[in-house]
Amino acid sequence: MNAFLNFALRIIAMAVIVTSASSLGAQSVVPAGQTDSITVSISLDKDHFPVGQSPRVLATMINRTDRDLYLNGNWYRVHIDGENGEPPTTLSQRMTTGKLLPGEARLREDENGENFIPAGNSRIEKFDVEDLYDLSAPGKYKVFVDIKDPLSGKWLRTNTVQFEIQAPAQ
Repeated sequence: MNAFLNFALRIIAMAVIVTSASSLGAQSVVPAGQTDSITVSISLDKDHFPVGQSPRVLATMINRTDRDLYLNGNWYRVHIDGENGEPPTTLSQRMTTGKLLPGEARLREDENGENFIPAGNSRIEKFDVEDLYDLSAPGKYKVFVDIKDPLSGKWLRTNTVQFEIQAPAQ
């Protein structure tokens, strides 16, 4: 009888341990996106632009926390891809991405302001694409922005938006 009780107690103990371990693992799993402190998306005011007119990307960041958030330093990366790959970049974009050409000097970085998103509110940041890319070639392009989550430091990718640069009518 003692052997049977010892065996039963061991089975119960193992069941409790396995169940506890499973519960602990389940508690650490959080659905993707629910731990980010901000929600990010982009839009354009239109989707066709004549050569020489720069698209303006509007990035909306919504603070999902109950505290004020600050975007400091290098907190965004704009990415554009065209029919023939990435269009030519400007010095400003090469500095941001760390892809300076041989002999290029960095621009001043002491004029960066701090960007603030109040608790529970949103902020819209405007990016003039001409400051980052040469879009003088007509064609179809796609743009998205990576924005650094102020709390986790994780890069969050926005949606992708398409636009077209049109050649002048002849």
